[in-house]
Amino acid sequence: MLITKKEKQLLIRLLKKEKRRVFGLKEDKKEINQLLDKLEQNTRNEKVNKVKPSKL
Repeated sequence: MLITKKEKQLLIRLLKKEKRRVFGLKEDKKEINQLLDKLEQNTRNEKVNKVKPSKL
């Protein structure tokens, strides 16, 4: 299953909201933080890995 850039941004927003919730299990918050870190790292990697055509 492929996730588009917009879907990743939506997931990141939802995870950030979920992270700020007062009530919840600590285990869930750890999993949320891990998933949020993975998604953010993935978006950073996409930005860095874009190949620009050479000027030659």
